[in-house]
Order: sequence, then C-alpha cells, then structure tokens
Amino acid sequence: MDKNTSPLVDFTDRHIAIVGAAGDIGTAIVDVLLAHGARVTAIDRDPDLLDALKDLPGASDKTLATHVADVTDESRMADAFAAAGPIDGLVNGAGIEHRPLPITELETAVLRKVMDVNVTGVFLGMKYGLPMLRKPGGAVVNFSSTAGIKGSGKMSAYVASKHAVIGLTRCAAIESGPDGIRVNAICPGPIEGRMIDAIMGSKPGAPSPTAKARMEVIPSRRFGERTEIANVTAFLLSDAAGYVNGACYSVDGGISAI
Repeated sequence: MDKNTSPLVDFTDRHIAIVGAAGDIGTAIVDVLLAHGARVTAIDRDPDLLDALKDLPGASDKTLATHVADVTDESRMADAFAAAGPIDGLVNGAGIEHRPLPITELETAVLRKVMDVNVTGVFLGMKYGLPMLRKPGGAVVNFSSTAGIKGSGKMSAYVASKHAVIGLTRCAAIESGPDGIRVNAICPGPIEGRMIDAIMGSKPGAPSPTAKARMEVIPSRRFGERTEIANVTAFLLSDAAGYVNGACYSVDGGISAI
C-alpha cells in the first residue's frame, strides 16, 4: 500500500461496480479504487472510453472488467450486473447536463432525457445492483449534486433530476439498512472537466468569464478536482464509513454553506 492510501480505506478482495465509469469523475474513481486494491467492473455506454481505462495504473485483466451499457436501457443494465456477479460496492455516477435555459424555453424532450439518464439510470443501477451486493457490508454511492440541495436558475431539468437522486438514495437506505447495506449520495459542486466546461461555456484550461465569476462566490475560490470526489467516494464505500447511511455528502468547496 503506497503513501497515498489509507489502511482504513482498503479494498483488497473487494469488488466494486461503477456505472458511468468512463466519464471524468468515473475515471478518477476507477483509478483511486484500483490504487486501494479493488477489483472493478466498469459500466458505461462508450466502448472507446471504457477501453482507455485499461491504461490506468493498477488495471489488468484480473483487476478491471468492462461492460458496455446505456443506463437508460434496462435489459443492458440487467445484463451488465448479471455478468459482473457478486459485488461489495456500487457507484451510480452516470449523468448529463443541459444547456442553461429558463423553464419557459426548455424543451420537454430535454427534461425527459435528463430525467431518464440522471434518475432512471440511478434507479436501474440500484434495481439490479442491490441484489448483487454483499449482505451485510455492501455499500452504494449515488451521485447527486449541489443542484440536488439548492435551486439554480436556468438549470431546472438538471436540478430536478439531482433532487430526485437524493430521494431515491434515502428510500434505498431505509429499505437496505436492515440487510447491512448502506446507501449514500455525494453532492459535488463544480468539478473541473467536460461537464462544467459545457455548462459554463469554458474550454479545457481556459475558464470562461462565467466560470471565473462562479469561482469568486465559492468560499474555496476554485472548482474541485476529480480526485477529491473520488477520495470521498472511496471513503463512503469503505468500512471506515460503516455507520454512514442515508447521508448526502456535499463536496463543493463550501457552496452549500452559503
């Protein structure tokens, strides 16, 4: 175990399934969990990005398996979890954003697509992932957002979807707690990467005026790093968080304190 790992967050002989594994944050989670000794099943709709995960340190045929599945396709999600087999942890991290627009201008089709990916995807991940989890001791981490606990103008579909994820998380925590399975949510603030660039109109490494203005109102005065989210995910999946259930962890540089 290297200096960047903790004996309290040890995934040796643990099998973790990650939905949305090929995204910016998903890739960071795969990387961190492999570094902590986990065996990972990575599920995503993009076969090329999934294949790129094989270049991560710690990835090998024994430690990393990949399955192509769209989170809105129930049969593919069922097949992915059946192929994965028994698991010790589950991360539901797939999600999409939309172009900022007021409710009166947002197309209904956009609302339905965002809800389908961000809410139905988490629902299906738990529907087929929970039965595969170790009892007791299994853990689930669902991805909400600071948008799941606060409002935000012109982001109604995204905000609604992330509020729904918290509702699903709390229901699953109540249902699964007696089996010794914990279900929690992470609420990230703005995190450096493709999604925040799309929302803020930035380019990689070149924050837009909107992004710079947003940073100025964050108490930490910056956007988060992907590894910072991955580290909290690892904690919530680990035995170190053994009595954490039904919680929503804000990882947002202090935004939720405002």
